[in-house]
Amino acid sequence: MCACRSAYVEEGNLASQRLCERLGMRREGLFVEFVSFTTDDDGAPVYENTMQYAILRREWGA
Repeated sequence: MCACRSAYVEEGNLASQRLCERLGMRREGLFVEFVSFTTDDDGAPVYENTMQYAILRREWGA
């Protein structure tokens, strides 16, 4: 079983970032132009900056 939980949040999604922080998660890193499953009008992939948040199991509920 994993010793931590993580969340991936788009850089512009401030509400989700605040939620992660309220849950006690910390920002672990920023993935620049991270893979995305959306495309623009020409069918080209749209890459977004994505933040990773994480919390250790022993920190949860502490």
